[in-house]
Amino acid sequence: MEALQPKEITVLLAKWRQGDAGALDALMRQVYANVHAIAARSLRAMPGATLSATDLAHEALLRLLGSEVECVDRHHFFRVAAQATRQVLIDAARKRLAGKRGGDVRRVELDEARQVAANDADARLLHIDEALRDLAASNARHAQIIEMVYFGGLERVEVAAALGLSDTTVDRDLRLARAWLKTALAS
Repeated sequence: MEALQPKEITVLLAKWRQGDAGALDALMRQVYANVHAIAARSLRAMPGATLSATDLAHEALLRLLGSEVECVDRHHFFRVAAQATRQVLIDAARKRLAGKRGGDVRRVELDEARQVAANDADARLLHIDEALRDLAASNARHAQIIEMVYFGGLERVEVAAALGLSDTTVDRDLRLARAWLKTALAS
C-alpha cells in the first residue's frame, strides 16, 4: 500500500466532520488507493466473488461515507473500512445465493459448474461471517483483529497501532482467534 500521511488524514477527517466538502475530496484522494488495495486483497482471499476490486472499493467507501460513524483518526477510518468491505462481500454473497436456490436436478455446462463453485464460496463466506459474529459475542477484540487482517488487509503492526495494542498481543490474539474460527468452521 502507498504510504499515507497519518496526521493529514486525521486533519481531513476532522475538517470533513465540521462540514468541509473539500476535505472529503482530499480525503478520498488520500485513501482511495489503499481502500482499493484492501478490496483487491479481500477478493483474492474469496475465490468465486463476482465483484471487481474497484466495485468493492467504491461500494465500501459509499457505505463508509453514508454511515453515522464518525471516524476520529486514520486507524479508526481503516477499521470502519474493513467492516464496510466485509459487509459488502457478505451482502453480495447473500444476494447471489438467494437467486440460486432451487431443487431441480439437471445437466449443467462447464460455465454453469463454475457458478456452482462460486455459490460454494458464497456459502462459505456466509458461514465465516456467522462464525465471526459468534466470536465477536465471546471476544470482540479477537473478531475485530480477524476482520482488520482478512477483510481490511491491515498488517499486524497496523492492527496493533489501530487498537492501541502491542505487536505481541496482536500476534497472540490472532493465533487464538484463528484457532477458534477453525474449530467453529469445522463443526
